[in-house]
Amino acid sequence: MNYEKYLIKKDKLDLLCSLKALDKKIVNKVMKEYDLKNIEELKEQIIDDFEFCLSMSKDDMFTKMYFQRLINNENSMFMSAYKDDIEGLWVFVYENNGHYSYYIPSEIKKIIKKELNLD
Repeated sequence: MNYEKYLIKKDKLDLLCSLKALDKKIVNKVMKEYDLKNIEELKEQIIDDFEFCLSMSKDDMFTKMYFQRLINNENSMFMSAYKDDIEGLWVFVYENNGHYSYYIPSEIKKIIKKELNLD
């Protein structure tokens, strides 16, 4: 995957700030696909989509293992986020001391921990 396209400067960890840090062309393309008028609507759409997808598979053992690994490897040298996670705009990539790392916005991480009972 070409991480450069999705690369942002890590600043605040909430979803809205993360979306604002992303390339405007990507944000505008996704907003157009969803027929949304602003970035706040996009934020809500991403959260709604994520909650729906997670609710469909939250009882699956492999889903729980995947999200636990995703949270455990956040901000490390190990890239365990899938391309779809990044393109779905709920995982964000940044450069970290010469390698790529990722983080999960606070709203998404809160949903994961609550729905899957992760600590």
